[in-house]
Amino acid sequence: MVKRLLILLISISFAGSAFAQESTHLLQKWVHPGNDVIRDSGYQGAQTCVTCHDKSLDEIKNTVHWRLAAPVRNVQGLPDSTMWGMVNRECALAGSTSPANWVAATHGKFAVQSAGCGLCHIGSLSSPPMPGKEPTDAELNTVDCLVCHAKEYDWSKRETLVHDSTGVHWGADTSLQAALSITKVPTNAACLRCHEHAFSYDYKRGTPYTPSNDVHAAAGLKCVTCHVTEHHKIAKGMYESDMVANDLPDVPVTCSNCHGDAPHRGKNAKELNEHTERIACQTCHINRVSGIVYENWGRPIKDDLRGEYSELSKYDKIPSRPGLYVPTDTIEMGYPTYIWRVANTRHASNSQSWMAFETSNISTSGAKIYPARALTQVMLFDRKLKMWQAPGMAFLKNDPATADFPLLLAPNREVYNKTGDVKAAIDAGMKPYEAMGLKWSGEWMAMQVPGTSYISVNHGVQKAGLSCNSCHSRKGVMDFKALGYTAKQVKELENPK
Repeated sequence: MVKRLLILLISISFAGSAFAQESTHLLQKWVHPGNDVIRDSGYQGAQTCVTCHDKSLDEIKNTVHWRLAAPVRNVQGLPDSTMWGMVNRECALAGSTSPANWVAATHGKFAVQSAGCGLCHIGSLSSPPMPGKEPTDAELNTVDCLVCHAKEYDWSKRETLVHDSTGVHWGADTSLQAALSITKVPTNAACLRCHEHAFSYDYKRGTPYTPSNDVHAAAGLKCVTCHVTEHHKIAKGMYESDMVANDLPDVPVTCSNCHGDAPHRGKNAKELNEHTERIACQTCHINRVSGIVYENWGRPIKDDLRGEYSELSKYDKIPSRPGLYVPTDTIEMGYPTYIWRVANTRHASNSQSWMAFETSNISTSGAKIYPARALTQVMLFDRKLKMWQAPGMAFLKNDPATADFPLLLAPNREVYNKTGDVKAAIDAGMKPYEAMGLKWSGEWMAMQVPGTSYISVNHGVQKAGLSCNSCHSRKGVMDFKALGYTAKQVKELENPK
């Protein structure tokens, strides 16, 4: 059929008609129509782009990539429709917040150890955007269109701090070479510039979207094939376990969008398709993850303990920074942890939790078993102040479960990794909060966050799923008892007919 269609298009192209010319054009590689103007006039950042794309900045300012927040729903402990995201929540893996850690660097440059949050923001701002505050024209003009839309992009220009009249901020590649490599939709490499989590495959999910790691990447599928976009808003999906902002919360990002509800073929298709009623596709088809499973911010250690490679990176060979301090951590590679998840639809109260805690179980209507990255965290807390005293958190005071929860502190990662002095890092990190009316007591403690956090795993998909014996045996990868099955059911599942 494809061959016949190509022959038809080639035949028509010789006819000389307008349709023939258009058909020939469709077979040609897309080239940005504005390249001639850029060659003649140069590239002046977002202002060059808005000459033709006049609505783009207005669209971008209402996206998660700019605001770093979105109205949340079904997040335990947070009022529905309030604005939450990386702009005003603690990132456990980074051990801090964006206000405390926006331009944290190592010798003026980015490193995994410092992890300055502003590095990956779509604009070159000296401080994070504030929820509910409209950006100024000057702030919007810092939008880096090329970090998403340029095929060629020099990351070293972005990862270096710039000091100018607007303050201190991360740089951008505005070179002619980058501007002349604009693509119609972002390439996978462009998305991974930020979403690879500081270039560390094992830093968060341990499942990078690369051809050697994921069957969909190997087949040439783009990130936006599944994460569809609407006016610069990008769908994240409904099954995320960690509390993050979502531009298009009602747009599903699921395997069934392409593969249907009965994806299996062959002699075992019936049995395998029956599994999909209670088991997510990812559970069988993502069989390896790597990453941090334990992290203690109260015990800084030298990064050069493992020699050539970073203490924060065990499997992807990130260079160490001898003499700098990082939190004590444990990194593992192996099978995921398996938990029950349910889609975060408007009426699903057991779908999403604050700080990625497990909320669904075997009895939750519509729940399926999903793979996840389990994480135990020892974070930094105030010995005297409570969490409800933080800006925007007063609603926690009236909940008996949270009224006595201590205030979570935000260290500055630059000070932390340079000195290993936890108090000095907290002093520096909490300065932005003093302007908001919150001054920490000066006494800190390291405390394990109650419960285990679970980070969603959706990439690293393999064509061949787990074998039957991988789960259905006494030494299988899945703990059926922990998942809520009865003793009789566990015995049947471990010894299937």
